[in-house]
Amino acid sequence: MTFAARPIERTASLAVRVYAEIERMILTGDMQPGSRIKEAVLAEQMAVSRAPVREATRALVEAGLLVSVPARGVFVREMSQREIAENYDVRSLLTGLMCAQAAERRTASDVAKLKRLIADMDIAIAAGRIAHYYEINLEFHQLIGRIADHSCAHRVYNDLIRETHSLRRSLSSPGQTNLEHRSIVEAIECGDAELARRRGSEHVLNGKARWKASIETTAPAAAAI
Repeated sequence: MTFAARPIERTASLAVRVYAEIERMILTGDMQPGSRIKEAVLAEQMAVSRAPVREATRALVEAGLLVSVPARGVFVREMSQREIAENYDVRSLLTGLMCAQAAERRTASDVAKLKRLIADMDIAIAAGRIAHYYEINLEFHQLIGRIADHSCAHRVYNDLIRETHSLRRSLSSPGQTNLEHRSIVEAIECGDAELARRRGSEHVLNGKARWKASIETTAPAAAAI
């Protein structure tokens, strides 16, 4: 059988690199939700032509990180309150599933790595390095996903995480969340799948509660403006 392959664009690899850089800026909060994407400015900053920037932004629109508004341009996606709430709900289920499977499949080495990350987060908290804490937090949950070895759950979980990086950074309560991390690892180490599922799910729902509290706190101030 003969396949009709299409020619590879010379700018393809460059567009991938531009995609990665724009994605990085969105996920780190350098580009805030609602920010307009200016092709010419980005092309100049990255020392590339506008073609790979345009290609990258189209791909990021398809990935859900950017949104194209007719007659206005391309913007960093802003999630509605309903979308954020639903994201938390689904992540709660997936986190519970992965924690349960991690409890069934963990090795002593896996548990030691999880405990080391918790200790690293404690150090970051004590030093006031909250951004560094957040990065280790992400690594902690990625490790649980790898231990669980559920590729579908891990893939969907990562897609949901990418949507909410900016929000979760702003709501970080490191002291409380690391206590929750410790309780999850205790359940995983004991091999108690149901307890690990419950604690993993509750961990995400606690984050949802903090988000809802932040809305209630800011709403009166906004109404007074």
